[in-house]
Amino acid sequence: MKHIASILFLLGILLWVPALNADVYTWTDENGVKHFGTQPPENATDARVVFEEEAHNAAADQKRTEAQEKELTDIIRDLERDEQREASEARQKKIEAEKNRKPTQQERVAAEKQRLEKKIAMLEAKPLDFFGSQKNKRVRIGYYRYRLETLMSDPEKYFSEPTRFEGNVKSQ
Repeated sequence: MKHIASILFLLGILLWVPALNADVYTWTDENGVKHFGTQPPENATDARVVFEEEAHNAAADQKRTEAQEKELTDIIRDLERDEQREASEARQKKIEAEKNRKPTQQERVAAEKQRLEKKIAMLEAKPLDFFGSQKNKRVRIGYYRYRLETLMSDPEKYFSEPTRFEGNVKSQ
């Protein structure tokens, strides 16, 4: 958007200058201030013409206006395309940063809770033959329930002291 404002300013100057019907000069005064005007002061040593006066020629003026409009349209289109590309790259970087972000403690707890609940449900659905005895089944499911309780009551302890339960299960 900032580029579009500059383009509109430039367009204003290009349309305004022919209306002046005079040469436009630029010069720097003794204080280092840059000036623009249709008449430079007599003591200006570095005055130069920025826009030359042209005699009015309707056909040439129309052709010049069309060429300037096309050029400005091309510039605006290029700027808009660049802004869209930059916005797309910024969105992509944001998505990439989100993917690479470490999960928060709350997200870790929620994911681990879901995993433990799934494991408990899976073990409860297994037949008794899988465990060898009712006691083994209770011990194994009890272990995961205990881990779930630990997770919910003290997540720091849960994640800092991981354990792995092998249990008494018949080989398959």
